[in-house]
Amino acid sequence: MPDYPPKTQAFLDFERNLDYAKQLVQAGRDLTGVGVSSFDVGDLYRAAWVQAVAALDHWVHQEVYHRAILLAQQPGVHKPRKFREFAIPMELFEGVHHGSVPLDEALRRHLRRVVGRKTYQGPDDIRDGFAIVSDISLWDRVVNIINSERSSHDGKVTVKAVRRLIGAIVWRRNKIAHETDRDPVGNRRRPITAQEAMDAVETLEMIAATILVAIDGKSDR
Repeated sequence: MPDYPPKTQAFLDFERNLDYAKQLVQAGRDLTGVGVSSFDVGDLYRAAWVQAVAALDHWVHQEVYHRAILLAQQPGVHKPRKFREFAIPMELFEGVHHGSVPLDEALRRHLRRVVGRKTYQGPDDIRDGFAIVSDISLWDRVVNIINSERSSHDGKVTVKAVRRLIGAIVWRRNKIAHETDRDPVGNRRRPITAQEAMDAVETLEMIAATILVAIDGKSDR
């Protein structure tokens, strides 16, 4: 079993956001249990699904901001290639150099301006985000960690399978958020269950936790 690193504040916030998604799922289960039929309880599961993906997106942003600032504050440590190539405006450099603005404040503001425009939901986007603060081969490392925790009876997962799983969760989120989850075949909404929604939430939670282990482990350099 790998040693899990201490949770960052960004990850603690992520867990709180996922707790809200889990509460939505539980609320749907409770309402189903008492026979509520005045509205589509599945909408609570859809809301939980959207919330979970939004929580992942927000977490990646906050985690990258946090780690990029820590790297900038440590002049003697190795910096990932994408971090070294990250462009900063002369205004930021002068402000920090002349002491008119703290480094962490200036860099966080610039990261929000540049990186904040990006969406970190799909596997490629998540990999590219963390490449700013880590040189590891992200999904290879994540899969190795997952497999190290699985029993021989469970079989091994692959990078392709993990990427496909994340992609499927994000795909359904997009259908819910942008197309009201309507299936063009039959012109009705796609069915959704409490278990499907909870599985999506817990899958993203597990993958994010594994990413923390991956990027805090030994570098691939």
